Amino acid sequence: MYSFKDDYSEGVHKKILQALIDTNMNQEDGYGMDSYSKNSIELLKKITKDVDIDVHFISGGTQTNLLAISSVLRAHEHVYQHKLVI
Repeated sequence: MYSFKDDYSEGVHKKILQALIDTNMNQEDGYGMDSYSKNSIELLKKITKDVDIDVHFISGGTQTNLLAISSVLRAHEHVYQHKLVI
């Protein structure tokens, strides 16, 4: 069974953990300006076949949700979340 409680309660896939171990001692520029981010941006441009896309790496799910929701809602619009009780 999968649980989507939150993104802080689970471990990481072993391939991701290994990549972190392999690159742990590499010194890089700040988040988004590092070589891994730059390579990811180029890969996304290639996959989407759109060299004009803007790619922004966001630090977490909450920040990403806030950014996405605030970009599509007008000032008078809101999002309500209702807890389903069964």
